[in-house]
Amino acid sequence: MIRVHKRKPYRTDWTRTVSVLSLIFWTGLFPAFAQPDAKDEVQKGHQLAATICAVCHVAAADQPYPPTMQPPAPSFTSIAQRVDAEPLTKFVATTHRGLDTPKGMPNPQLMDYQIKQVVAYILSLRK
Repeated sequence: MIRVHKRKPYRTDWTRTVSVLSLIFWTGLFPAFAQPDAKDEVQKGHQLAATICAVCHVAAADQPYPPTMQPPAPSFTSIAQRVDAEPLTKFVATTHRGLDTPKGMPNPQLMDYQIKQVVAYILSLRK
């Protein structure tokens, strides 16, 4: 008579338990990393605005120096009252300076996540 050895399953109960617990842990943890905190985004946008955008705009009440452009570009508070997130994001991501508009807004060369932070900051100024 030929004996057939039953093979143990690939995963034992212990490894299956560890796998399930790992899956639960990581699926619960990754959303926290994937979704930045809104307050954190606004704070980072404020820092960027106060250092980069403040050259031309009144970007924040606590910016370290007044705008060098005279008259200054529209304040971030006034921009916040008249624009929504999508058009503002597109505007910040493109340049508006050329031979026909030498005082137009230059492209600030921000990364996409930085643009989102600046836009979050501007929209936080809505009254």
